[in-house]
Amino acid sequence: MDESERTVVDFDPHSQGYLGDRRARWAELRRCPVSFSSRYGGFWVVSGYDQVAQVARDDGRFSSRYVPGSDDGVEYLGITGIPRGRGIPQAGIAEADPDVHRALRGLLDPFLLLPAIEMLTPFMEQATRWFVDQKIDGGAMDLVLDLASPVPAVTILKLVGLPCDEWAHYAEVFHGTVAYAPRTPEHEHALALIPNMLSNLRATLADRRARPGTDVLTGLANLKLEGRRPLTDEQIGSVVWNLVGAGLDATTSLTSWALHHLDADREARAQLIDHPELLATATEEFLRYFCVNETLTRTVTEDTELGGQHLDRGDYLMLSWLSANLDEQIFDRSEELVLDRSPNRHLAFGVGPHRCIGMHLARALVQTMLREVLQRTPDYRVDRAATTFYEGNPALTGVITMPATFTPGRAAGPGEAPF
Repeated sequence: MDESERTVVDFDPHSQGYLGDRRARWAELRRCPVSFSSRYGGFWVVSGYDQVAQVARDDGRFSSRYVPGSDDGVEYLGITGIPRGRGIPQAGIAEADPDVHRALRGLLDPFLLLPAIEMLTPFMEQATRWFVDQKIDGGAMDLVLDLASPVPAVTILKLVGLPCDEWAHYAEVFHGTVAYAPRTPEHEHALALIPNMLSNLRATLADRRARPGTDVLTGLANLKLEGRRPLTDEQIGSVVWNLVGAGLDATTSLTSWALHHLDADREARAQLIDHPELLATATEEFLRYFCVNETLTRTVTEDTELGGQHLDRGDYLMLSWLSANLDEQIFDRSEELVLDRSPNRHLAFGVGPHRCIGMHLARALVQTMLREVLQRTPDYRVDRAATTFYEGNPALTGVITMPATFTPGRAAGPGEAPF
């Protein structure tokens, strides 16, 4: 399609001022919810709620596959960004071929549906209580490093079947690769840890094949595609990367942003302390408003129309969950955080065939951690000057460190870790 026939915008998600001004920028873009940017070889920007949902539901026309050098003439970009970041492996669930995706969803669903999460909840609660116990008598903790990062890490490692006592190593890898800008020392350090992590994973896989358990890793090690073809170690590694990375980082980030907000909004904090039954509804609003997985990318598989624009086969597009969740045509007072908002048809977990498989786990983890903090350290105060945030990542947003102080208390559980 000739560029003169497109609605063209100058949009660069990697520009220096983008992250600080992105909400206002997305509001401008929603005036034409499908537009074209010539940056990075050219891509479509999808910002309206209806258009984002349409793309997400139609994985046939708007593919999430990552296939560099496919045999049908299309370079499938995957989901992770424009341009795709260096060193990012295939997201083993979201970027898989449709047949592999269906097989993986079938394997993983029993571990991640509500009944399974309800069985896992006592472990989450024990782990949360234990991590708070390690700091509560001193009246100070880092709400990210001492709570919001380790609790999801140990929970997801337990679910997958990896050693829970290695949570700090996994957290360092996954937070380091998304929290810091490419080519910074912190980002390079995290990338350098990946080969050793994958080597340990292969050793654990060999053990599961010899001595099967009841965890996700055992299921992956023994899965047969089409009843005969096993997953390769590389495929399993990418699935584990997808599961652990997405679950650990997104849940940590959402909990951190919620606690950061409640530090400033004392009225909202008091409301949740006095009415803990509001926590579930408030979590949905935190999901909508902060939407820590902000953007994803897709590849157009056939000439098509979207939002009044003609898209060509092989085009790339970036869709913004954040912008969709702020669409004033869908959400009243969209730029306000309303704890009791209902209904709340946010797209923070996506929609369609690739809707987040871990959404029930994420909700349970966030609510467990928020409840523990509000009950046991209700007067916490964040050192906002010492708080640091993700650097230069247009796809994911989060908090790196968030020191806080509070009235000291007593340990509530046994001294031994539950993992």
